[in-house]
This record gives sequence, structure tokens and C-alpha cells, in this order.
Amino acid sequence: MGKHYLKNMKGLVFIWCLFSIFLFTVTISSYLSHDACAQEEGTQEAKEEMGPVVDNTIKLPLKSVMVLAIKNNLQIAFESFNPKASETGIAREEGMYDPNVSLQYSKDRKVTQVGNVLQGAGQDTVYQENYNLGVDVTKKFVSGTSAELKWNSIDSKTDFSFQTLVPQYKSELNLSLVQPLLKDFGIDIGKSMIKIANLDFKISNYQFENQVITILYQIQTFYWNLFFQIKDIEAREKSVKAAEDLLKEFKIKIEAGTLAPIEIYQAEAEVAERKQELIVARDLVRDTEDKLKSALNFYEKEQYWDLIIIPADEPRTTVVKEELMGSMKEAFENRPDYLQAKTDIEARNIMVKYTKNQTLPRVDVIGTIGTMGLGGRTNPDAANFMGGGSGQTIQLSRHWDDVADSMGSGDYYNYIIGMKIEFPLGNRTAKSQYSKAKIGAAQAATFLKDLENNIINEVREAVRQIETNIERVEAAKATRRLAEERLKAEGKKFEVGLSTAHDLLEFQDELAKAESREAFSRTEYEKSIADLSRVKGIMLRENDISIN
Repeated sequence: MGKHYLKNMKGLVFIWCLFSIFLFTVTISSYLSHDACAQEEGTQEAKEEMGPVVDNTIKLPLKSVMVLAIKNNLQIAFESFNPKASETGIAREEGMYDPNVSLQYSKDRKVTQVGNVLQGAGQDTVYQENYNLGVDVTKKFVSGTSAELKWNSIDSKTDFSFQTLVPQYKSELNLSLVQPLLKDFGIDIGKSMIKIANLDFKISNYQFENQVITILYQIQTFYWNLFFQIKDIEAREKSVKAAEDLLKEFKIKIEAGTLAPIEIYQAEAEVAERKQELIVARDLVRDTEDKLKSALNFYEKEQYWDLIIIPADEPRTTVVKEELMGSMKEAFENRPDYLQAKTDIEARNIMVKYTKNQTLPRVDVIGTIGTMGLGGRTNPDAANFMGGGSGQTIQLSRHWDDVADSMGSGDYYNYIIGMKIEFPLGNRTAKSQYSKAKIGAAQAATFLKDLENNIINEVREAVRQIETNIERVEAAKATRRLAEERLKAEGKKFEVGLSTAHDLLEFQDELAKAESREAFSRTEYEKSIADLSRVKGIMLRENDISIN
């Protein structure tokens, strides 16, 4: 019987190994195929978002820049692993309630010397040989109940003279239950860690969303800074050209004798100074371009290292009016960090309830119910002894199916019922954990209140900044128009000899600065709108961007 069991077990193990290898091969092949397709698809999507490259120059709308950042930004890619890692905690806590199955098979043999005449009946030694097969299934339920179903079967052989059944078949099936009544009692307590793991996953998603919004706001800042710096270069190039044209005009007039030679030195110095400022401005454009390229991970391909990026979008000309109370309401409804703080309080309150339960004494009801069966074949030596040497024998021949029938009959059973009480003296560990949980909950509530104050302050500041920048844009436009008119008037005065070269160059410089300030005020207006979107937590929704 034991050899038969052993042979079957070897076969089952071999089949299971083959099946596992097959599943592993199919899974890896599928994963690699899917991953390769995903990478190819992602590359193609990135190319579509980038648009065409003409003369090593690419024009990018702001929406395309943000989408490219979601796909390519390395910091976003790094942070995206945190929610995935946090999600594994849910499976870990739920796995605490997975059933556990153990299978045990063993063979033992013992040969001993005979110590008395009855034991060996004339023999010097006796042997015992057992084949044991056991299956044990345990499971814990969220109610706190622990269950164990255990089946054990023994095939026993011996040459002991007084062993009635040789071989002897014995089997037992027992179900044991432990039900807590205080500590670890109840579904709410049993699900505490699962609930906390789910809330931690939500918190991780809120953290990721908040980080993405922060990164996208930074990228928008780079984008509008680049727009301004390009406009600043255009204004400075225009100023340099105007100064160079004036210098040419001075040279002609000096040669004609209508202008004093000393006037040319002022014009030459102004041209040199403006060219120097233009060089610095061009360097700032390259620096901001590099920041944007790094944020979009363009450095992954060397062909994009020297790519010239031109913002395709212009700052809006329409006035955006923001209502303060409405903006605050949106912030409290949508800000990821605020939702994260509220979720953290919920998780900490669950921990307070759980740790309070852990301070209770353990009072468990325990119980076991089982059935058993016995079978085998009659040992002739024992049968003759029982027959008293009269020649009569007691014949018994029962096999494993008869053992199963005996177990199912209900005639042979056992049960245990009782109670176990456990109370650690002092219980300081559980009490300290409960106190720590309460302190953590109080800290979370205080943090939430402080965050609410910060949100109110940030929203007020963002709305006020928009209103300020609206006024700055209008003032910059007026200043630029006035600078244009003053330069025209000064040019006419210079033509009739009522103005100096110094005055004319100064008005040219003022116009260039006015044009630059207008571009700057327009980009600051756009950045203030983006900042309000950030502090309200609606940047992803406003731009129809998904990070899931």
C-alpha cells in the first residue's frame, strides 16, 4: 500500500512540474510580446504628439508638451511605480485569509529487541512499519474564526504476535474551530488591515496625481518662459537692427559733413551693448530649451539634443475672471493633497479602532469534531491466541473502502469543546500601540486643519495674482504704444536737428524694453492662470489628461 502511494505521489509531482513550466513559458511569452507592442505603440504616439521637425526646429503646442511629459518624463515614470507598489499591499492583506493546504507523506520502520515473552512470543526481535499520509487545510476568516480540516491515514505492518490486524488501516478526519470572543472578534476588526491597505493605495494615487500636477506646472512655466525669451530676443534683434541702421545713417551724415564725428561713438557703443545683451538673451533661450528637453526626456535620443523648440501657442488675450469662493470650493473638492489628508485620517481612525481591540484579553471558544475508521486483515498468530488454542479463529478482512464506510457511518467519533483565556500581564505592548495610533490620528487631524489654511491662502494669492497680471498686461500694452509714439516723435525731432543721437538711441532702447515687458506680462498672466489650476487641483481635468 505504501509503495502504491509513493508511486502515485511521484507521478503527481512530475505532472505538476510540467504544468508549471508550461504556464511559466506562456506567461513570459505573453508579457514580452505585450511589452514590445506597448513600447512600439508608445514610441509611435510620442512621434505623433511631437509633430514634424523642419530644419531641426519643432513647433509644440502646450497640450502636446504636457502629453509628452506624461509619456516621457522620467520623474513621472519613477513616481508612477509608487501606486503599483502600494497596490500590492492590498493583495498581501487579503492573502492573510487565503486557505493553506499542506500534504505530508512519510514511511517509518522500527526494529526492536523483545523484552518479554508476551511481546515476542518466542522471537528475538519485532518490527513495525508505518506509511503515513496526511492532508491539512487551514483557513482564517475575517470574522476572526480559524478553521482546520485534517485528514490522516496510516497503513501499519508488524510481526508482533499480539497485533490483531496485520496490516492495519487506520484513518481519522477532524474539523477544529477557534472563535475569538473579544480580541480579534468581528468582521470590522478582521478587515481593518485590508481597509487600511485600500486607503493607502488611494493615498498613493493622490500623491502621484499631486506630483504630476506639480511637474506639469513646472513644465508650463518652462514653456511660457521660453515663449517670453524668444519674444525678448525678437525685441532685442529689432533694437540692434535699429541701432545699426542709425549708425549707418550717422556715417553717411558724417561723410557729408552734416553731423559731428563725435556722435558716431555713442551709436557704436550702443550697438555693441545691445549685441552683448542679445548674446546673453540667446543663451537664456538655450538654457530654458534644455530644461524643457530634460523634462520631456528628449536626451534619450541624440538626434533631439540640438533640436530647436518653438512654442506654438500664444498667451491668451481674453480676460479670465475668477470668483474667489468658487475657486476655494473647487480646491477643497479636487486637490489631491487635501483628499490624501482626509483619506489618511480615515485610515488612522481604523487603526485606532483596531489597536483598541488588541488591548482586550483573548477569550476563544475552541472545538473539534471528528470521525475515524479502522480496518485490516486478521493476524493468524493473534487469532489463535484469542481462540485459546481450540482451533477456532477470528477472521477479519477489511480494506480501505471499508474504513471509509466506518468513518461515514457516524458510529465512531470524537469531539472536544472548551474555552481558552489569555491575558498578558501589564499588556504594555498593545496599550502603547493603541496610544501611538491615537496620537497619529490627532496629528493627521491637525495637519488637515493646517492644510486647509494653506489652501485658502494659496487660492487667494493665485486669484489675486491673476487680477494683478491682467492689470500688468494692460499697463504694458499702453507703455509699448506710448514708447512707439515717443520714438516716432523723437525721430522727427532728430531729423530737423532738435534731438541728439543719445536721446534717439535711448528711445529705441525704451521701445525694445517695453515690447519685452509686454511679452513678459502676457506670459506671467498665463503662468498665474496655470498656478490657479494647480492650487485648485484641476490641471489634469482642464487639459483632458489621464494618468491611469
